[in-house]
Amino acid sequence: MKLGKRLFGTAIVAAMLGLGSGAPAVAESTIRMALNADIRGTNPGVTRDGNTDVIHGHIVEGLVTYADNFDIIPMLADSFELSDDGLTYTFHLRKGVLFHNGEEMTSEDVLWSWNRLAGEESESHCKNYFNGKNGLKVVSAEAVDPYTFKLTLDKPFAVFLATMARFDCGSMGVLHPDSVNADGSWNTPIGTGPYMLGDHEPGRYVELKRFADYASRDEPANGYGGGKHASVDTLRFTIVGEGAVAKTALQAGDLDLVQIDATAAAELKDEPGFKIDATQSAVWDTYLLSPASPLLKDVRIRKAMAHAIDPEQIMAAITEGFGKASPSPVPPMSKNFTEVQAQYNEYDVARAKELMAEAGYGGEEITILATRRSGAYYERALMAQAMLMDAGFNAKLEVVEWGTQLEAYRSGDGYTMQSFSFSPRLHAGLSFEMFTGEAVRKAWQDPEAVALVYEALQTNDKDRLQEIIDDLQRRFNEEVPAIGLGHRMLFTGMSDKVDGFKGWGAGLLRGWMLKLDS
Repeated sequence: MKLGKRLFGTAIVAAMLGLGSGAPAVAESTIRMALNADIRGTNPGVTRDGNTDVIHGHIVEGLVTYADNFDIIPMLADSFELSDDGLTYTFHLRKGVLFHNGEEMTSEDVLWSWNRLAGEESESHCKNYFNGKNGLKVVSAEAVDPYTFKLTLDKPFAVFLATMARFDCGSMGVLHPDSVNADGSWNTPIGTGPYMLGDHEPGRYVELKRFADYASRDEPANGYGGGKHASVDTLRFTIVGEGAVAKTALQAGDLDLVQIDATAAAELKDEPGFKIDATQSAVWDTYLLSPASPLLKDVRIRKAMAHAIDPEQIMAAITEGFGKASPSPVPPMSKNFTEVQAQYNEYDVARAKELMAEAGYGGEEITILATRRSGAYYERALMAQAMLMDAGFNAKLEVVEWGTQLEAYRSGDGYTMQSFSFSPRLHAGLSFEMFTGEAVRKAWQDPEAVALVYEALQTNDKDRLQEIIDDLQRRFNEEVPAIGLGHRMLFTGMSDKVDGFKGWGAGLLRGWMLKLDS
């Protein structure tokens, strides 16, 4: 009976995942995983979202990266040094690092890659982090000799290296120039990482192949750096939009490792043959408010919405009690998280109704965008809708594809509120910068807040930085450019044959650490 049930489940899952006799043969050393949506492209630092960053992070590496404790450490650089005036960063490159095409990396490749992402013609949003538009300006980039690369700033900038290491910028990854065609158009990523891009069937799966000639660092694995001694030949990511389908596929043996929700984690934790990992991350789950909405121009409406939503209740529900509310954009594991960051506009329906009356709210529709991809985007949107309606708001939930929601975010229009998430920003200043600025996608465009964020990214004075972060938090609570919910609990379910998995607050899978028991 048990065997028959398993075979039946396997057949159903195979049909849902598009598996069958025509599927590619699975290599002996393969770990099969799930992505809740397809990658947005293969151009690191240009076409991206959270899923895409995970794939690119196995293919491409930067000069520096984040350690387990979020410190900045060398990666492709053997070492780096800062001039006494705080303007010039000199990177001494590791020798013998090979690209996936067998060519050795030199400073000319680093220079080409820097210009690709930070140059005037770059298609990357990250170029604005280095051209002065967001306060930081690199005035020169120079290949000094084959193994020395130098960058010079117009003024000291305390989080320059942290900005270089940003995951949403592809860690300013170094690629071989043959990654583009002769006419300059994009071709394929030829990086230095432990894995190379394999087959990609859009909407079905992405494969990464182990790079046999990878030049690993000698030290132990550390965050996104250190030694990367990959042992699994193929990492295969199947696109599975529904979390329930991914969980069923894991139980049926069609997948080996999947991101799951709290309910599935509670169900699987005692089930034989499986292991569960639960890790709090720096991923910030929030309700993003549109800067273009006429209704939300009145701060009383924004504050009323914040008072109408109960983060504690929502977090308890979507994490099965594992998580708790942390509405500040600064993650609780940050050294800059203090009692100030613990304060927020508490759940108070009576106060929400008072503010709505003061603002003359007349039943205008509040459109909440959400997607059904894993991460409880839909569930938390549904709960927020019910709470807003209970307070008297005319809230409408609109479920869209993730790509559609992302485009609305980028335009800053087409919605009133989004059930949204921001990938980790591992410096407190960057935690506010991710939604603060003059760009249309930025929810908080207040000039004083923008100036404070700019100062937070410049100062090397730790006490002054804390003062700024506390000031930003108080302003955030007063102006309500977004309604914070919590820092996501990440749940991973895996076969007990998978070893080496370690959860990380940065929220990124590190496939080079995985191993398979025979």
